[in-house]
Amino acid sequence: MNLLKQMVLLYAEDELDIQKHYSSYFQNYFRYVYTAVDGEQALAIYKENRPDVVILDINMPYLNGLEVARKIREDSSEISIILLTARSDKETLIEAVEIGLVTYLEKPIQRDILKHALAKLNQKLKSNNKINLWFYKNSFYTWNKSKQQLFYKQQQILLTKQEISLLGILISSNGAKVSYQDIYEEIWFNEDREYKESTIKTLISALRVKLPPKAIENVYGMGYYLNIY
Repeated sequence: MNLLKQMVLLYAEDELDIQKHYSSYFQNYFRYVYTAVDGEQALAIYKENRPDVVILDINMPYLNGLEVARKIREDSSEISIILLTARSDKETLIEAVEIGLVTYLEKPIQRDILKHALAKLNQKLKSNNKINLWFYKNSFYTWNKSKQQLFYKQQQILLTKQEISLLGILISSNGAKVSYQDIYEEIWFNEDREYKESTIKTLISALRVKLPPKAIENVYGMGYYLNIY
């Protein structure tokens, strides 16, 4: 489930022993896990941190899980939501389906069922376009693959056409080194221009200004790679 390792989870559960147990388990699968003990806290954490996945217990103080899920869904049609409940009544199931969940799990949750739910979630996320790149000052730099847009704290970072191409090349390399020649041929492939390392270095410098520190690392005399953290 490598894709989940790029994702941030918000897990809301008011029973602290259960929360501690499962938050530790979820840390094996997700890049970062926020926890909440009631619906109001869960909603506040969601609004401030914009996680990729939300797992909510239905029976929580102040706002129950269904109420929180509805409010989150009003804000985002893309975020993945899983509900946990000790109830299995028809009315609750209908409400949950209407919200558009990844799945709905009855408590106590068996480990194999939970693992299957996470695998299902991983498959769903494969069809999404968002990639979390760097976690910097309590927020992610996020890349939208289909739109080729970079965001930080929900704000788009404006990139030039060449900067977009360069960042796309580095992301596609999955952390492997990309040579100067490969970068030059990808970006200026249809231009009759003499190959110059200085041209690439100028573009790298311009892109670095728009990214967090040490996001792009240099392999002396060879090329560059993206340092994901």
